Amino acid sequence: MQKSIKPKLKSLIIVVLIFSAVRVGAADFETWTFAGGQTKIRNMDFFFHSANFFRDGGDYFLNHTQLTLDFPSEKSISFGVGYKQEYVEFPTRWRAEYRPMLHMYYNKSFGNFSFRDRSRWEFRFYDGELINRYRNQLQLMYKKFKVVSPYISTEFSFYFDEFGYSRQRTILGSFIHVKNVNFNLFLGHQINEDYLDVWKHKLILGTGMSYKF
Repeated sequence: MQKSIKPKLKSLIIVVLIFSAVRVGAADFETWTFAGGQTKIRNMDFFFHSANFFRDGGDYFLNHTQLTLDFPSEKSISFGVGYKQEYVEFPTRWRAEYRPMLHMYYNKSFGNFSFRDRSRWEFRFYDGELINRYRNQLQLMYKKFKVVSPYISTEFSFYFDEFGYSRQRTILGSFIHVKNVNFNLFLGHQINEDYLDVWKHKLILGTGMSYKF
């Protein structure tokens, strides 16, 4: 049974990647790298990471550090809080952003699959302004294998101030578990409304590493 699943999974990945490449055409390309860790604090889960973003050609343009504290529950719904500090390059300066966050998770397992719905409310402070944003991420993970856990996720962003849908990000990737280290390899497609009615596509190649203390 396992031998028949692998070719089907590989075929699905190839089809999705080809479809994404055709759809975005001459999209921008970025590389994202994440490094962090996780541990238990009493009955809470603490996560942290630092991320660096590069444009095509290796141009470094964004860094953020994120901390989250989640409160696991035996029920399907759980909650968490977080904070992100971000620095992004503009033509004449680096802009700092300070972002407290609230999270709500819905988790459901069925067979070898695990489904998660994450709702995130962000309060973005930069340049003397406060921007309220809601993000919803849906993720489906296949957990049959011990070492490799392939997944697909999609996330949209919605600004409360303007009541507008502004971004959609779809990720196809896999977690690789090696003892206390969890690696994440992924390919993504994102579409942003950078200006009113002007939508921009980008392809993302990402890597991540998280150490469990």
